[in-house]
Amino acid sequence: MSDPVLNIRDLKLAFRKGRQVTEVLHGISLHVNAGEKVALVGESGSGKSVTAQLALGRLQQERGTLIEGLVQVAGIDATRDPRALARVRGHRVTMIFQDPTSALNPVFRIGEIFAQVLRAGGRHVSDAEARATAEAALAEVHIPDPARALASYPFQLSGGMNQRVMIAMALVNEPELLLADEPGTALDVTVQAQTLKLMDEMVTKKQAAVLFISHNLSVVREFADRVYVIYRGKLVEHGRVDQLFGNPRHPYTRALLAAAPKLVGGGLPDLPEHEPAFRDPLIVHEGCGEPEELRT
Repeated sequence: MSDPVLNIRDLKLAFRKGRQVTEVLHGISLHVNAGEKVALVGESGSGKSVTAQLALGRLQQERGTLIEGLVQVAGIDATRDPRALARVRGHRVTMIFQDPTSALNPVFRIGEIFAQVLRAGGRHVSDAEARATAEAALAEVHIPDPARALASYPFQLSGGMNQRVMIAMALVNEPELLLADEPGTALDVTVQAQTLKLMDEMVTKKQAAVLFISHNLSVVREFADRVYVIYRGKLVEHGRVDQLFGNPRHPYTRALLAAAPKLVGGGLPDLPEHEPAFRDPLIVHEGCGEPEELRT
């Protein structure tokens, strides 16, 4: 069996400010194999997102950050060689963030951002080649008019469309590992479900390994192969989805399951034929004061 794409062993994280040291992670150990979808579940503040940030190499060189243990990403020791990880970030390891609107630079058109993503992944492409590749990637995530989307600024697209753009960007360079930090949380519940279903389809097609950060157990049950449960910076339970949902052993896991809304029906809804894609900031409903797209 090949080595895991993500291998975390006895990871401890603390932040120092002056004489005060705040411990955040307490000996985390987890792994994600090639092509596997693994969820890390816990409430806000439990340590989920900082674990993903460490795997991306974004905290290692921050002043006051104290790290012990191993974080190995695509064979690179991210704790000891963050510069090597930086060289593969954007193609061998990528990330989808919670809020697509804040993750996309509002002063650049989608096409310009997409070209930067392609070149960060080591592709030496002309502007025309970048545009063609980006259009094909956006078509894969069911954006109805890719050319128009590429010519738009992020604020001219709906939240759902921006999240689809983020999925396309994260997967266009065919990464070995995708870190998904609660994607869609900032969106309407229905659009979030559609987006997560699309991401599931795309990572399966691209055969990317995924570490899926979430507090939504209903979504995790649909999406993941295995689940780790984190509580106050410690892993308290781990198992396959059917095992963990069928026979939770830790009181915290049972409490999370008891708190989850009970869904009725056949799971995540199908993608709509025509989702409203483009926002005209000048179109406002009378008496509302909100752009038309915001009401969907």
